Amino acid sequence: MDSFNKTNLQNIKDIFEHRTGVCLDVRRPLCPFKLAVVTAAAVILCLSTAAFAVRQFSSLSGDDLRISADYEGNGIVSIQIENKSDKELRFESVLKLMQWTTNEEIKPLAEKNVSFRNTVIPAHSSGTMTIDLSDAYDISLLETPLAGSDWYYLILTNNQFAFGQDWMCTVDFAKPDITPAEYPALAAPVEADPELTQKIPQELRAYFESYATDPAERNKLSQEYLALCKKFLEQADGTVVSASSSTELTVIDSAQIPVFDTSVPMDMQLKLTGLHRRTTDGYDKKIGSSDTEQALVLSAYIPQRKGDIDGGADIPLIYIFTYEKSSITDPKNYAFIRGRLLTFEEMEQYKIYEDEQYVCYDASHLFYSDLGQYVESIVSQRSDVYFDEQVWERVQNIYSYYKENLGSLLGYRDS
Repeated sequence: MDSFNKTNLQNIKDIFEHRTGVCLDVRRPLCPFKLAVVTAAAVILCLSTAAFAVRQFSSLSGDDLRISADYEGNGIVSIQIENKSDKELRFESVLKLMQWTTNEEIKPLAEKNVSFRNTVIPAHSSGTMTIDLSDAYDISLLETPLAGSDWYYLILTNNQFAFGQDWMCTVDFAKPDITPAEYPALAAPVEADPELTQKIPQELRAYFESYATDPAERNKLSQEYLALCKKFLEQADGTVVSASSSTELTVIDSAQIPVFDTSVPMDMQLKLTGLHRRTTDGYDKKIGSSDTEQALVLSAYIPQRKGDIDGGADIPLIYIFTYEKSSITDPKNYAFIRGRLLTFEEMEQYKIYEDEQYVCYDASHLFYSDLGQYVESIVSQRSDVYFDEQVWERVQNIYSYYKENLGSLLGYRDS
């Protein structure tokens, strides 16, 4: 381990000054005892701050949200947020306004603040956060149409833009002049996969045959479903094993970067995919028998507008369920996934990884039976995505690559 040096000490002092407002830059050097006290206090403050961050809403701990923005005019931006986590999401009243092509921040006017309203979104609920940029930015400049496929986006945070605690949200200050023909027609309304639905027990089937757009209604249906699951599983002749929530195992991409979309630079190919721990599927249906059971879900990102080269909205593609190896050895142990009760003998053909502690299964076949119909159905839920043949080819490439290589990519990331 590297030795603690003056640079390390100065970094801690800088953090301490920023957090407390106490200036440590004194004219005469502190005596050794006072210096030790100040350093200890700074270290404790840093550690306590880190511990607090762990308890906050973070995508690194499986917390998930859905976010979109609408420009109301006169510098007012409405941010629609759906908090899918068990934790409260409390945004800080700070943001970064970025321009896509330059990847540079649009600097606010001197000594002007952005106004925030409704920054707290409770667990499992939705809300609209309102942001007023009128005093902080040159609105006439922002409302001037950008050239080509350029666009602005906001970066929001609940913890000083820390990794896993910042979120990008595109915003159109000037509507682009695009004819309707440039956007493909949306798919038919979302429908349940009849092939899979018929395999779900009758008493649980209605939950997967319905689709609610209102978050409150979706949550109500989910709670009713979980209550039915409890009764159903109490009748099972054996033990239902919950998927492990361990974050140790993850997907570690190889050094050789695959090409998912030839229109995207090589250094951005992996940014077209997402990896999250989720309690719900692409239709916001519970994947297990509780609010907390999770799967490791690999997604494909698709653009929100024609010409965007990055990802904007995610389509969950591969659902990985991980179990403690010691908990699935009994023949009367079961997995319960998306309304289906399965023995681990039945799950064996879908096993993609095993070590001394964990066994992982690709359970995507329990979520959809036809990739094309599934993707089309997921896209039909959203009005903020662009989808054409090239985007569809991207999704297929991502799906094929990880289907073929996922077992060899699972592993433990070095701490």
